[in-house]
Amino acid sequence: MMYKQAHLLVTTSIILVFHSSDCAYFSDVHWSTAITLSEYEGYRSVSLLSYHIPEQSAQVSFSFQAKTSGKECSFKKVHVYLQHGSYPLVTLYNESYPEQFYVNRLDAFHVEIEKDAEAVSYYMSTPQPGTWYMAAFLPKPHTDQINQKGLKKSCLYGMFVVVDSKGVDNVEEISLQQKHKIHLTQTVGDHQAFYRYVLPQDTVEYRIKVEDCVMTPYSYNEEISDENITDSNITTYFTHTTVTTKLPEPTTMKPVTSTKCPIIIRIQAEKLPSLATSSNVSCGNLSTCQLQITSPVLDKWSYILIEIDNQYNVSEVSFKLAFDLKVCHSFRLMIPRTIFLATNGNQDPSHNSSLEVSQDSCIKMDSLGKFVWDRKTFNVSYLWAEPGVIPIPETLDSMPIPDYQVLVTNMIVEAITDIGGTLRVSANLLKTSVDTGSHHVVIYICLMKNRIPGGVTIQSCDNSIQMLLNSSSENYNDEIYIPYPEPGNWYLALRSQCSHPESRKSMRCKGLPLLDMDISISGCVKGQCGEYGECRDYISGVHVFSSCFCYAGWKGYGCTDGTEGRSKSDELLALLLLTLSNLFFIPSICLAIYRGYFVEAAIYLYTMFFSAFYHACDTSDLVYYCLLHYDTLSFADFLGSISSFWVTMLAMSEIPKPFRSFAQTLGAIGVSVGVEYDRHGLWVFAIPAGIAAVIMFCSWIIQCKKRKSLYPGKMYFLCNLLPGVLLAATGLVLFAFFETDTNYKYTHSGWHVAMSLSIVFLLPRRQEKGIDLENNNESASTNTNSTVTNSRIVLNSYSTNFSNGSVTVDMGDNPAFAGPF
Repeated sequence: MMYKQAHLLVTTSIILVFHSSDCAYFSDVHWSTAITLSEYEGYRSVSLLSYHIPEQSAQVSFSFQAKTSGKECSFKKVHVYLQHGSYPLVTLYNESYPEQFYVNRLDAFHVEIEKDAEAVSYYMSTPQPGTWYMAAFLPKPHTDQINQKGLKKSCLYGMFVVVDSKGVDNVEEISLQQKHKIHLTQTVGDHQAFYRYVLPQDTVEYRIKVEDCVMTPYSYNEEISDENITDSNITTYFTHTTVTTKLPEPTTMKPVTSTKCPIIIRIQAEKLPSLATSSNVSCGNLSTCQLQITSPVLDKWSYILIEIDNQYNVSEVSFKLAFDLKVCHSFRLMIPRTIFLATNGNQDPSHNSSLEVSQDSCIKMDSLGKFVWDRKTFNVSYLWAEPGVIPIPETLDSMPIPDYQVLVTNMIVEAITDIGGTLRVSANLLKTSVDTGSHHVVIYICLMKNRIPGGVTIQSCDNSIQMLLNSSSENYNDEIYIPYPEPGNWYLALRSQCSHPESRKSMRCKGLPLLDMDISISGCVKGQCGEYGECRDYISGVHVFSSCFCYAGWKGYGCTDGTEGRSKSDELLALLLLTLSNLFFIPSICLAIYRGYFVEAAIYLYTMFFSAFYHACDTSDLVYYCLLHYDTLSFADFLGSISSFWVTMLAMSEIPKPFRSFAQTLGAIGVSVGVEYDRHGLWVFAIPAGIAAVIMFCSWIIQCKKRKSLYPGKMYFLCNLLPGVLLAATGLVLFAFFETDTNYKYTHSGWHVAMSLSIVFLLPRRQEKGIDLENNNESASTNTNSTVTNSRIVLNSYSTNFSNGSVTVDMGDNPAFAGPF
């Protein structure tokens, strides 16, 4: 709530500033369709949105509303990061950035949504116009448990955004080439003057001056006459602070000319000025009223607000407003090595006694061109473009850096194609160009967006990116990375400064130092993510960006944060456990062959082979071996696992052999379709297992009715079925409820062992073949009941009937084909 109040206070001040202006007002509303939100697993899981804030907006409100897919789903806190110009840098879990990354961002905000279907509003006063980007996501789950698909309800989370902008319109544009006479009064609507202007290209500094100020004061004292007022005492006469008693109605006096003008000037680039604007001046106590702006914003609107200072009792103020501009000297040259003179004629700079460099002591070179190496996204280099019919790219090598001038060039970062990558600036001071015995060299490098660093601002480089190369500290090279750079015109300024090696006193450089530079845009960190990650391109809506896909628990923009990371030895242990645990299928394979279940043995062997190689390919991204394509191995693994359940339960059923063969074939076809449709779903396993269980139990019930006894026998129930079912149930429980990201290598290996060993117990004994009738060749004309006690197969009863020369054998309850149990 304090957040909202603070913004409302600033907003009120803005409305007061423009309340009496002649400008018109506008209101602009944008809204989005609902977007889905995902749990945070890195920048790749954020959902990106963008909105355009109109120019001259005085206030903007962002209204966020998040919802779940049903009452059964608990609401999770939603995090929204806002950033002007480019994609926000998300650091919710304090992931570290690689070294030499520049992550300071202006106009960046963080909003949290804590309640379901409740709108959360975020207010901004005088926001930066242009595109604002939002990155929204859900927090990480509190536990690392692996939820098997289908066991729990799948919950969806979405967010809806409404953006409402209000601002002023029809702001008058003012020319910078001439003086402007401005007249202000205390009348509502005329006590302010509000203008906008665009600075010329190559401007490095400008001043706004107030001249010929004439004001008409109020008089509260009848003894004060116009003749008593002078320029030195005008402030004493006409400030509110001198009034200590109740005053009569003020009377207007004659206009007075003064160098102290009772006005306040506020200047703001890109957005509307406010009471908090840093570039302001109160001229009431200044004999010379002027406001100086160094390295101003170019290519954007700048706004100036002038109003009467209420501390002074004046009814009218008239003055002249003038602009004084300083620009860089623009040379349409390709390579700076052709520059050898300063801008002061043909004077040799080595004879210039002054070592000071003014703000406009700079040379503006030609812009850098973009060279795209191939069709990959974010693969661009900035080079010199040699003029001609066909531009020939030239590298930024062996550039002489002057000490008496600032060398300036610029490059364009596009809003769509470039901001999703990483801007890299690398500089290398050539040791061969520096005589360290006679002097030390410092190279100043300053990079500003939409502003030109001049001779003064290159050293401070406020709110911008600075690099320093120093020969005295053996710091001959440096580089810096800017993730998701903001679009615009980036200006690069270079200057050298030499000093005596012993006294450290500044001196002229004896020969200009040479500098090699490399400027490029690539994905992630030079297209890579180190040893523990892989750089990938992602699309969120219409936004394309690069992000690292980190391995083995590593995290961060470049996968360099190993606070939760695993080593290669841990990954190798997991791979060995998950692959070698499949060798427990060997006893089941041998037993199936011994008992004559050759189809089943082939399927067990198939499952063991592809499960081992699937996990060898899937377990780790650091240590792996993929025999075939990953999708092929995944399909084969799931197909073998489900088919093993199917054929084992069919083998446990008491069904005719032709029907068993038909069921095995039909099951293989159906399971293949299910695995291809959704191999991770619950139903692809539950349906085949359920059908096989129905077939098995029905066959057992039929046998029980025929035999008039328990089928299978008690010994099979106790010695085979019970331990087999317990092992299989243990494996299923481990698989479904106890697997986490941390213990996966142990629990899933236990699943392999439990399921493979359960087959040893569940697989029935070998089926007996044939009917022994050799001891039953007695009378063929009568029905005979006999028992052969010393025969391996006992025929409890049978009858032979001769009919038309054929023999019909009625088996009755005779188990000639002995059941599997």
